[in-house]
Amino acid sequence: MPPLHFFRHRFLRPAGLLLLLLLTFFHAGQALALDISDVRFGAHGEKTRMVLDMDEMADFRVFTLSSPYRIVIDLPAFNWNAGTIEKPVNPNITAVRHGLLKPGISRIVFDVDHPVNIHAAFTLPAQSNKASRLVLDLGPASEALFERNKGKIFGMLSDEYAPPAATAQAPPPYREASLGAMTPPKPQSVIVKPLIVIDPGHGGVDPGASGANGVYERAVTLALGKELRKQLLATGRYRVEMTRDTDVFIKLADRVKFARKHNADLFVSLHADSLENGKVSGASIYTLSEKASDAQTAKLAARENRADLVAGIDLSVEDKDVANILLDLAMRDTMNQSKFFANTLVGTFKSHSLKTLDTPHRSAGFAVLKAPDIPSVLIETGFMSNRREADLLNNPTHRKKLGKAILSGIDTYFEQVRKNQKI
Repeated sequence: MPPLHFFRHRFLRPAGLLLLLLLTFFHAGQALALDISDVRFGAHGEKTRMVLDMDEMADFRVFTLSSPYRIVIDLPAFNWNAGTIEKPVNPNITAVRHGLLKPGISRIVFDVDHPVNIHAAFTLPAQSNKASRLVLDLGPASEALFERNKGKIFGMLSDEYAPPAATAQAPPPYREASLGAMTPPKPQSVIVKPLIVIDPGHGGVDPGASGANGVYERAVTLALGKELRKQLLATGRYRVEMTRDTDVFIKLADRVKFARKHNADLFVSLHADSLENGKVSGASIYTLSEKASDAQTAKLAARENRADLVAGIDLSVEDKDVANILLDLAMRDTMNQSKFFANTLVGTFKSHSLKTLDTPHRSAGFAVLKAPDIPSVLIETGFMSNRREADLLNNPTHRKKLGKAILSGIDTYFEQVRKNQKI
């Protein structure tokens, strides 16, 4: 299973406003700069793990060079706040320097005294008390292995620049970083339980879909949300907040803000769809994307995004702050986390004998999924327009079964996150 490093998205605006937003972003100076706050090393099996703490997720490019032997890391232009770097025992780093490679891209160069092999390079999102991180797994290499791998690029940072094939040229005159002796590991921080935000869709003046049995979506999603909260808390592994636990109306943007205010680790929005064809049944899981995966999903997203209009709210002005945030390329990472979680849920729904649509994981521009730093999914638990499924969704036993499937997916997701956080 690949490491959890992922993607995010942006909110489309009219061309003039989008251009203004882009100009604001790219001329914001220090406000846009990436911050590197720490560089540390630790043993990771037979390899040495290098970790760069960053204030946000970022694309990267990593490769090695020789004469002298070097490990090179390219990142979007950053502020260097790493202070003194504690040198690892192996590889033996003799110097560290950093500087602007070209407009928009900065470079860090680690000089080492022998050939080094990069086994892996990946990013990890901020979780609990851990910052966003760029992780490199390093190990010693023979001269032959080094020559085979020299110039191999890890990462997706992309522009016209390519690593030089020749190695005789001296690196540019970057600023030297401070190197210190290796000190004992820092004490482990107290582990904070992941926070799950459950978002029962609709509510109050917005009833959502009307069931064939006369039950409204707002009641079904609230009952399921409470059942899921009960199951999550019973495990002792999670903290839980709900965007609503009564029959009240909440704006879409406020649901996103709620999750961000509480520093959620996962956002789960619960819904129950309705179609003109009352025979269609089955659950589906949705993630954010600019382009809808299919026509039906595009219509669904349009319906869900109109929820605020029920209360007379003008979406064109409500989403300005969110739109600004979503222009940040860091959203790509969170989007990929969301996709991983969605695919995990598809598997647990099937393993719990819950019916799903033929293509159960779909995507579109759902407004409620646009938290830029929180993996988010929208679960359509079934169709209120299907009489049998509407009855099931109104049944506590079925809701308990749904809760178990979602809990299983959450467990699997965080199990993988924990594996990737052992650094």
